[in-house]
Amino acid sequence: MEKQRKEYEELKQKLKQALHEKKVQEQEWDQIQQEIFDKETEYLSGNASSKYGTIVKGFDGFGKHASQDSHHFQDQDRIFSLSSALFVKQQEGVQDEE
Repeated sequence: MEKQRKEYEELKQKLKQALHEKKVQEQEWDQIQQEIFDKETEYLSGNASSKYGTIVKGFDGFGKHASQDSHHFQDQDRIFSLSSALFVKQQEGVQDEE
């Protein structure tokens, strides 16, 4: 009986450790996804180097004066963020809370 109790306690401790590691990895994953979202927003929002276009939207404005409209983007332009179904669900949850 004592041996079974000891084995149970060891397994319980391993489970706690595994759950803790899972939580840490999920937090790291969330942070990476947020960084991707932020960088993507920065890129799509436009800066001096992308006022004539981007890889995502094309370079139709190259050689022309860029309009103010070229700095606007839609969520469908987010090819990286939208590739993560989990991140999309998280973002929908954040928007619902606001």
